[in-house]
Amino acid sequence: MNKTEILMYLLKSMILSGIFFGYYSLFLKNTIYHAYNRFYLLASMALSLVIPFFKLSMFSITEEQAAGAKQVLIYLTQIPRSPVQEQNIAWEIIVMSTISSLFVCYLVYSVLRIFRLKAMHTKKQMGEFTFIETDLDEAPFSFFSNLFWKKSISMEDESGRKILKHELAHIREKHSWDRLFSQIICSVFWMNPFNWFIQKELQNIHEFIADRNAVGAGDVDAFAKMLLQTYYSNHFLNPSHSFYYSSIKRRIIMLTTSQTPKYAYLRKVAVLPMLAFILAIFSIQLSAQKPKPKKKAEVQYTVTMRPDSTTFSDPKTGKKVFSVATKDMPPPPPPSPPAPPAAPAGPKSVLKVELDTVGGGSFSDNPIIFIAKKVADRKAVSAKPLRMEVDGVTFVAPRIEINKPLVVVDGVIVKDLDLNIINPNTIEAINVLKGDKAFAKYAEKGANGVIEIITKK
Repeated sequence: MNKTEILMYLLKSMILSGIFFGYYSLFLKNTIYHAYNRFYLLASMALSLVIPFFKLSMFSITEEQAAGAKQVLIYLTQIPRSPVQEQNIAWEIIVMSTISSLFVCYLVYSVLRIFRLKAMHTKKQMGEFTFIETDLDEAPFSFFSNLFWKKSISMEDESGRKILKHELAHIREKHSWDRLFSQIICSVFWMNPFNWFIQKELQNIHEFIADRNAVGAGDVDAFAKMLLQTYYSNHFLNPSHSFYYSSIKRRIIMLTTSQTPKYAYLRKVAVLPMLAFILAIFSIQLSAQKPKPKKKAEVQYTVTMRPDSTTFSDPKTGKKVFSVATKDMPPPPPPSPPAPPAAPAGPKSVLKVELDTVGGGSFSDNPIIFIAKKVADRKAVSAKPLRMEVDGVTFVAPRIEINKPLVVVDGVIVKDLDLNIINPNTIEAINVLKGDKAFAKYAEKGANGVIEIITKK
């Protein structure tokens, strides 16, 4: 994960834990659903870490991409930039990781200190727990199946027995697992304030459960007075359960509260639509971040370039779609000079014949141009058979087969080319090669001469 992904994950986790804790504060806090509240707070911490990893697609929000026009605009306005690679690990991540490591080290130190205290004092196995007598100020307290008992507290009187029941309730309910789990999360994700709120509230729930088990149907007032007489406050990242830990006022209130609040069932099940809402919100966000790739649309435009702008029009309707300023583009080349007017179209046959007949006659089947005198150095290209009728007698001359010159257009040999179909405005130059020059360049193909036509690019 890179820096952006890590920060986005932490933000989502913080939002989730804030929503979960807000629901708890509004509907579940200071109620007698201690077992339910314990499960809810543990699930809140776990889900706030897991849900941001979900890649749901229940809803889809995708942005339409205009492939044609958008790509042209980007191409015309884009400025080349050197690629910048994002650093995988930024200084913010290093600082947060360092602080997390310090918190984890302190928590490990606290756990090791408890086991060191256990090794230094007298131990006695008493069924499901280990009884350890100490002179520590914070005793009595419990950690997993270990009960650290203060020697000055007698288990013969009523208050001593209630304290013992209280600590045994922590051991039987396995509250140490909850404490260790919540404090690990607070140590690693220390930057999320809601984790600390949830961890403290979970600690209060543990005390409510143990107090209820210790008092039962007994004298609540005497137990409350005992809480007021003793207090111990150093509990930062302390994985043990000390009897004198308090929020004393809330513990006394919860001991004296026995009525079930209104809409008790609704308070519990209302968490389900809230969870569905959270999943829906995060699925929309994830779908919007990573839309499914769509096939690019093929868009065609008629492009008109001017010195100061380029216009893109719809080829079907001719309407202007958009235009782009192109002031920095070089001006278009000046228009070509007008071509000389084309010669009037003549007969398709280029055979020029001068005939003298005696007694008159008529010609048919082949158009003929009569000329007044002979034209020097002219050769017929091709002609159809000639038929003449003189004094009722028909004469048919055979078809004239004339060797044609080689025609080359832009370096490509073209056979049977009709020169009339070539627009004179597109011709840049015409070269005529004869004799040795034609043979030297085109070998035997140029034996009858070569006409080279070069068109404008």
